[in-house]
Amino acid sequence: MKRARLCALAALSAALVAAPAAANHSWSTYHWANASGPVSLTVNVSVTSVWNPSVNKAVADWKGSSVLDLTQVASTANRKRCSPVSGQILVCNEAYGQRGWLGIASITLDTAGHIKTGTTKLNDSYFSTATYNKPEWRALVACQEIGHDFGLGHQDEGFAAPNLGTCMDYTNSPLGGGAYGPANTSPNQHDFDQLQTIYNHSDGYDTSAAFAATNFGIRDLRKPAPAVVDDGDPGDSPLEWGAAVHEDGKGRPDVYVANLAGGGRRITHVFWALETKRSEIHHD
Repeated sequence: MKRARLCALAALSAALVAAPAAANHSWSTYHWANASGPVSLTVNVSVTSVWNPSVNKAVADWKGSSVLDLTQVASTANRKRCSPVSGQILVCNEAYGQRGWLGIASITLDTAGHIKTGTTKLNDSYFSTATYNKPEWRALVACQEIGHDFGLGHQDEGFAAPNLGTCMDYTNSPLGGGAYGPANTSPNQHDFDQLQTIYNHSDGYDTSAAFAATNFGIRDLRKPAPAVVDDGDPGDSPLEWGAAVHEDGKGRPDVYVANLAGGGRRITHVFWALETKRSEIHHD
């Protein structure tokens, strides 16, 4: 009996080791509160023409999820600041500087822990270079950072591992091919399955509706900034993102948390450029 039990435990352990890293890739418990049916979200897009193909494709791809009801709207929001829109998502591009990152996704949470705003910034300071000025890199980063705004994490964080065929997978080669396998430029079925898992319950209210009717989260720039982090522009450097709480597959901090004035938190995910070294990321 004891031997059989040990064999069973060994088999279970082997199965867990063999299970794919993508078994669960929600981004912690972050999600938009939803009362019933698909989550209705407006995705505001304030990008230059070079980004239109990638961002339009990303939004269209994420519309493939049965639990997301997305409406894309052209926006004239300031691309440099990319200040969040209450109850909605905002996607921007700009030359944010040689700060080491290709893109960031930033969400703010209400006091119950539900997403109330989401932003994606795409850094032209890198996408104007020969390494990243390619459709596959633009597609990967736009798709992944928008995916984070819905509450998804990564399926895999090994840059040199074979691609999983999803934009929620870090890689050295977004286009795939050879040992890398499929392209990582779109969501895959597991992403949609994970979204089903994230949004398969009722929260009793909708954060997209609860905050959309207010100006909450958009600070009047004529007033002095509060003593703690506000709900506006998440900033462009680790100094503005808060405390690092997670590292990517190269040991670089890629998730930051800051407390907001009035309660709630801001969570920022960073997609670092391949060449950025941990030692180059400064927090003081």
